[in-house]
Amino acid sequence: MTEELFAKFSASRTPCPQDFPAGKMFILLQDPFGLWCNFHAPKEAAVEEPNLYEHLRGKTDKSNRDAWIYAHCQKVTVICGSSEGEKFKKTLEAMARGDDGIIGGVLWDLRQPRGVYGSVNLLFKVNEGKSVFGDYHYKIVQLKRAGELKEHYSMQTALMNNILAEIQNYNHGSALFILKEKEQILDCVRVLPRALEYVAQWHDIREKKLLPEAKKPPKAALSPWRVYANEYVFKNKDLVLFPHLSAQMRKVLRDNGLATYEDVYKAGLEKIKEILKEPVADEALAVETYAHALAYHENMPVKRDVSHWPPSPKKRNLYFDFEATETFTAHSISFVYLIGIWDKEADKFVYFVAKDESEEKIIFKQFADYVGQDDAVLYHWTEYEVKKMRSLCEKYPDIKTDLEKLVSLCVDLKIAVEKAFYLPAPSLSLKAAAPAFGFRWRQDDCGAMDSMVYFTNWLKTGNKEQLDKVLMYNEDDCKAMLFVENYLNDKEALSL
Repeated sequence: MTEELFAKFSASRTPCPQDFPAGKMFILLQDPFGLWCNFHAPKEAAVEEPNLYEHLRGKTDKSNRDAWIYAHCQKVTVICGSSEGEKFKKTLEAMARGDDGIIGGVLWDLRQPRGVYGSVNLLFKVNEGKSVFGDYHYKIVQLKRAGELKEHYSMQTALMNNILAEIQNYNHGSALFILKEKEQILDCVRVLPRALEYVAQWHDIREKKLLPEAKKPPKAALSPWRVYANEYVFKNKDLVLFPHLSAQMRKVLRDNGLATYEDVYKAGLEKIKEILKEPVADEALAVETYAHALAYHENMPVKRDVSHWPPSPKKRNLYFDFEATETFTAHSISFVYLIGIWDKEADKFVYFVAKDESEEKIIFKQFADYVGQDDAVLYHWTEYEVKKMRSLCEKYPDIKTDLEKLVSLCVDLKIAVEKAFYLPAPSLSLKAAAPAFGFRWRQDDCGAMDSMVYFTNWLKTGNKEQLDKVLMYNEDDCKAMLFVENYLNDKEALSL
């Protein structure tokens, strides 16, 4: 029987470029422009950027997944093989044997010229209902570390459930998701039509019938197309570079013949007001659109309300940034492991490191002592640092006074910049705003997430080079804030 099923659903062939790999649902939904690049961009433009954080989390996810499976299944088969065809055949054999659990089951349906194929975390035996294998059938169980059921999980699983139903001639109808803190049932039958629409979109992208929008730089696409996509967006002066425009607003502009920020600039403010009016937008947004077009055209900041600028300097001007751990397992604890400060007056980088949660309170006390009671201001970018310190007031009541004092000295530079200027930048994230004026981070292989991995490796190995990478990254974050402030103080901004 397994040979017959294999022949039927493989259609005597292996997956080819015309078939949809269900595992690509993530990139289709999360990074459609990156998917377009896979098919149509010059291959030599790809730049691999290993994600250390995702690699470490993936190893942890597998460990947690296997623990659940072996706790719920007596006879478990792990599907492995030298080819996907061999894995598909072994999956069918395990189903025919009636194994309780099948890890990494591979399923194909290549009967149509455009087939679908993929794998699932677990095929779980249900001892009821009659399938082609006997008085039992299989349902799909997906084990994910996410807190919520993500759309690409749903779409991928609906496709795989449809193949499973065809193979076993029995549709369980739903799949079970074991998430980080809860279980959730997915109605595969209900969401299947939407999943098939996404598959059609994948084919349109592949066949160059559809060119999706890129995202905003500096992450216009995922690796390996991030660098290429960033350059593509800026080279084409794409409307996605406007930080405030929705997809609908960009479409309205394009429908009116304005496809780039240069088109918007040349159209003039009054024309933009005419296009971006109710119910699409309002006059304030139209003004913002033209102001950003002017900023891009001249590559200079444009005045918005300079009464908000500059922030009032104090005797000591400190630019600070936190690095915190992410929980890699169900038993690990998130804590702030690094507080970095660029001391403007001393012209130096100061930092405090906690090796584990028990030292978190210590470094915040050190932070407070360094700031002292003098006339000081603490500059940060976004509200994360302030929210974190407020939350720690409950966790560490004995240093609550110190934490409240630190919060009272804080100034969010992002808010100050946003109120005072329009920037030639696709967003007001620090990673977008500082490069707009020429700032560059010294490392290409250490971002916020990767720094957690380097920190973890330092704890495990004692290799200080790992910690040094984290410190350099944090120092650059602190310096970037001062760089933006100095630039906006030193350069005369344009007026509308």
